Amino acid sequence: TGVMSWVQVAVNQSSEDIFDEDADEMYLLQKEWNSTMKKRLKEGYRDGIEAGKELALQKGFNQGYSHGAKMMITCGQIKGTLNALLSWCRFNGHDSALSTINNLLDVVARHEEDVLKYLNSVEEQPHLGHILDSIQDMNLNHTAGTEYKEVKDGKHKDCGSSGENICRNNGEVRSLQSECSKANLCTDPERSTLAWVKKQTVWLVEQLGLSLDVLHHVQQL
Repeated sequence: TGVMSWVQVAVNQSSEDIFDEDADEMYLLQKEWNSTMKKRLKEGYRDGIEAGKELALQKGFNQGYSHGAKMMITCGQIKGTLNALLSWCRFNGHDSALSTINNLLDVVARHEEDVLKYLNSVEEQPHLGHILDSIQDMNLNHTAGTEYKEVKDGKHKDCGSSGENICRNNGEVRSLQSECSKANLCTDPERSTLAWVKKQTVWLVEQLGLSLDVLHHVQQL
């Protein structure tokens, strides 16, 4: 009887050890599973954010680059027109208009530089994945959806309203030139630097008494 009792105790202890080992193994497996799922969920969330942001960033890049390219073309057209007016004034002895035209050319040239800087800044934007990695390193994952700042366009000051008499006072021209050249790119075509330059060019063509064809050409720029 004593032997049987001892055997029974040994069997019970062995069974308990087996169950304990199974329980420990199940716990470890469950813990590993939870950790893996949490990691995959986090990676999926991050990849989803990156994919969505990259899509939005690409659309913004395409729109911004297209807008900038159009402005570059318009800059070239206005510069060509102003240079043609400059040559015409020299040939026909309208020396009083030369400084005005040169000032307008300077405004266009500076605006052209601003456009180029804008296009370069868009091209050099850091990859979103690197930004999110940096956010993750700083333990700011919960703000990843809101902390990313997209490329923003600036807004112009309205340069056109005070420049009606540009040809009458070269001091005003220099002042307005400085004001406009410091302004950022404008998303509103009616308030942009190029719109202001075109307005002054139309006024100049009218003052010089040039043909309606020339006037129409400037208005269509």
